[in-house]
Amino acid sequence: MYFRIFISLLITLASFGARAAPTPLSDLAVLTDKAGTLTIAAVSATDPAQFKPLPSGGFAGGFSRSAFWFRFTVARAGETWLDIQPPVLDDLRLFEPDPQHAGAWLERRAGDTLPFAVREVPYRSFVFKLRHADATPHTYYLRLATTSSAVLSARLMTPDDFIATTTTESNLLMASLALVLALALLSINSWAWSRNSLTPWFVATLLIFAGHLMGSSGFLQQYLFPSTPQVSFYWVGAFTFLLISSNYGLYRRLFGVGRERPVLYWLYETNCWLPLLAMPLALMGWQTEILPLFLNVSVLMTGVGCILAVKQWRRGAPGSGAMLLANFVSLAGLLVFMLHALGLLAGGFFVWHSLQFASLGSVLALYVAMGARYRSVSDARVKAEEDARHEHEERVRQGQFLAMLAHELRTSLTVLRMAIGSQPMLPKTIAKAERAMNSMGEVIDQSVQAETLADGQVTIEKMPCDMVVLVQAVIADSRDPARIHANLAAALTRETDGRLLRIILSNLIDNALKYGSVGELVEVDLFAQGPNLCLAVSNAIGYAGAPNPQHVFEKYYRAPQAHAFTGSGLGLHIALALARLMGGELHYQPSVDRVVFELRL
Repeated sequence: MYFRIFISLLITLASFGARAAPTPLSDLAVLTDKAGTLTIAAVSATDPAQFKPLPSGGFAGGFSRSAFWFRFTVARAGETWLDIQPPVLDDLRLFEPDPQHAGAWLERRAGDTLPFAVREVPYRSFVFKLRHADATPHTYYLRLATTSSAVLSARLMTPDDFIATTTTESNLLMASLALVLALALLSINSWAWSRNSLTPWFVATLLIFAGHLMGSSGFLQQYLFPSTPQVSFYWVGAFTFLLISSNYGLYRRLFGVGRERPVLYWLYETNCWLPLLAMPLALMGWQTEILPLFLNVSVLMTGVGCILAVKQWRRGAPGSGAMLLANFVSLAGLLVFMLHALGLLAGGFFVWHSLQFASLGSVLALYVAMGARYRSVSDARVKAEEDARHEHEERVRQGQFLAMLAHELRTSLTVLRMAIGSQPMLPKTIAKAERAMNSMGEVIDQSVQAETLADGQVTIEKMPCDMVVLVQAVIADSRDPARIHANLAAALTRETDGRLLRIILSNLIDNALKYGSVGELVEVDLFAQGPNLCLAVSNAIGYAGAPNPQHVFEKYYRAPQAHAFTGSGLGLHIALALARLMGGELHYQPSVDRVVFELRL
């Protein structure tokens, strides 16, 4: 959604560029007054060749204590408005010829040190209304002195063009401000449930950026403090240094730079605290000397950030692509702004606000990067919780298995001990001892089979198999073949793994003989149903009762009454796992008086 908003801002920029642009002062020229002592009389008497031409209508003098005098000519009849940007210039003085006194000049003042009430047009930039009866050329002089960067963009417009142009510019800045505040609110909302340590830094940076944008764009003085210009002056200075500080704090945490990387750590920490320490000096009037140093350091640190972002991207870290974009966009905007502020690049509205627009794109990319990082952390947390749950379930199953194994082996060993202690050993005693040993063997075999299945070590080896012969062999090897009644198809051959099928059928028949009603037959049905092979084993419900349909195939599950019989709780679990491994399915079909398991392959 936010990228769509950003795209709409770009479309607004394009439409703004497509309309008829305001007319720059093509004959604008500048004279530097290093001492700041020249008067209008001295400047107007200076040879025009001493003025340096500024054909673009823009000027960039950098951070300087000098005063700058601009000379330009207007040859238009009617009313023309001279718009001076940016809105943070301290002292502007326009000198025009006095029509009543030859050689005299009329002075008109503007600047952010004056209340809004004295401005000719109540707007965030500085506007002078020029009125001429005819198109005779009129020469004007404009003096600029400021403690901020000495940059200036001068445009001539009709009142209607001014309203149209400045409305578009203000809407663009307002939309940017609204987007930043919306991102801050959404980040606060996400922090309410995530409680991560990065979001407070990100929100603080967004709010500081919004405050700086309000001040540097002139909205603060226009809408909040029109009568107290000093508030705007201190506001812009304070938020400039706060923004530098919060950016370093945020990026150090985004890059995960800790004390284990001491050089980078102290580089970021030093640049985080230095702006706060320098802020009082800047507010006392030393920002002209201090800000160039911080601008150069900011370019260097943003370059370091680009290198770290590239490393993150190469590692494939979550959100690293957006982080890379954020750093390179910031670097581009910072370079343009620095060149402009240091007097190396002249420009107008878009150059002055290049850092703000670049920062807007950067915070959008950072929001996406942090979202990707939070999703990664959330996914990792969910996975950790899932792993912990599986580990707990596995511990429970292991506890069940150990309890079952201890019970079954203890029971069988008790029978063996009694048999060994009986002298002489009667055939009946020997039979009990053999059954006890067989029970221990079954428990051990099924435990090994279950672990082999869990480890994925079971493979399928298909070959032609006579199903009737296989079923008859399993019945003959069962513990009580006489209790089994088989309903088998005349001839049925399938390409399958007879070894695994024998294990499934053995477990089903053993389960039916063990838990079925004593004296009742176990039914085994083998038949074909289309391409499918169907094998059903059923028994009358015995002492153990009917199994629970929801738990019958669970590992180690045994019904409460089933504990009276020797068993591991693994037979049906193994049968289902093998059936699925072979591409089939095993179903339990409960009924009123019988237990039916049906295998389909």
